[in-house]
Amino acid sequence: MKVEILPALTDNYMYLLIDEETKEAAIVDPVQPQKVLDAVKKHGVKLTSVLTTHHHWDHAGGNEKLVKLETGLRVYGGDSRVGALTQKVSHLTSLKVGSLNVKCLCTPCHTSGHICYYVTKPNSSEEFTVVMNTLSTTSNLLDMLNPTMSASRKSLLGPR
Repeated sequence: MKVEILPALTDNYMYLLIDEETKEAAIVDPVQPQKVLDAVKKHGVKLTSVLTTHHHWDHAGGNEKLVKLETGLRVYGGDSRVGALTQKVSHLTSLKVGSLNVKCLCTPCHTSGHICYYVTKPNSSEEFTVVMNTLSTTSNLLDMLNPTMSASRKSLLGPR
């Protein structure tokens, strides 16, 4: 697995996830589609998926243009407000990018439909977690304020 960090706008990032075995790739939050396609061409990979963390313009704002420039893309997200969405995901939804396993984690802190993506390569210790604009805390305050986030955490880590 290879991850290329692509700076976006003035203070954001996009992530190109590449399965080096199959040469398939996914882009996380493609707010600048042409920059994404330039990176795809540079690496000689086939872009198959868009992993959208949340619907805000500075993350999902390039989805509509990207699917017009690169037909056949699967666009994942946890909220129907995500532009060009083809598959709405929920907590613990699993999907594949080439041979890479992607687990969707519901993290409704920044937005109600926020998703983090946990990417692993089978039979390898390689892993990558996409966390964008999400609150992280070890206090019980989060459990009291956000029961959905609490349930997500407990399903992954078990009770404290």
